[in-house]
Amino acid sequence: MTGAQLGIAAWHSLQLAERELLAFAAFWFALGMLDELGLDLVWIGLRLRGRIPTPRLPRGFGAAPLAGRAAVLIPAWREAPVIAATLHHALTVWPQRELTIYAGVYHNDRETLAAAIAGAGDDPRVRLVALGRAGPTTKADCLNRLYAAMRSDETRGAFAYRSVTLHDAEDMVHPCALAAIDAGLDSADFVQLPVRPEIVPGSRWVSAHYADEFAEAHAKAMVVRGALGAAIPAAGVGCGFARD
Repeated sequence: MTGAQLGIAAWHSLQLAERELLAFAAFWFALGMLDELGLDLVWIGLRLRGRIPTPRLPRGFGAAPLAGRAAVLIPAWREAPVIAATLHHALTVWPQRELTIYAGVYHNDRETLAAAIAGAGDDPRVRLVALGRAGPTTKADCLNRLYAAMRSDETRGAFAYRSVTLHDAEDMVHPCALAAIDAGLDSADFVQLPVRPEIVPGSRWVSAHYADEFAEAHAKAMVVRGALGAAIPAAGVGCGFARD
């Protein structure tokens, strides 16, 4: 076989591989489209039958006392630009005295520690927990340390939290979120509140796509999953768990 014939054979092999890969990709794209179409059809059906109402919360709902103690876990590594505003905002819009915010910081991240202290002020509802190891580790490692601190407080105080809620260091919480999670745990073990990402003006392609994904997942997919009795995925923020 000549060099030209080898080249032609190799070209045909590449074309065959391309067709096979395109067919493989097209199959999974089509399957994904059918999945999305099914989700849309179920959502439209639920809307037409009035099974997706938008309830109105009563005035003062967010400030109502909780049914039990609530712990909010916030891991933070190099979050000095945002953690102070996050803590101050949460303490302002959540007046409940049954709340304790556990903020995890690292001993080698003094800027975040100082910002967290400033955001907490003299509010006793904030518990700053310093990790023994140097950061960064992982979000899970920080959350585990916060969970251990929470359990230690329960043991020393001879009490138990009713709920544990996860948030990130930049989250601007809704005034009714804590009360909504507390109320939802009357009939469920896990509550996921809708999350709305803010558009970043300098990153509209990425942040707008991110916001669209959350809008689709939280305003449609979670609603359909709830109606069908399917599992609800956790967003990692705005999610509350029954302590048990």
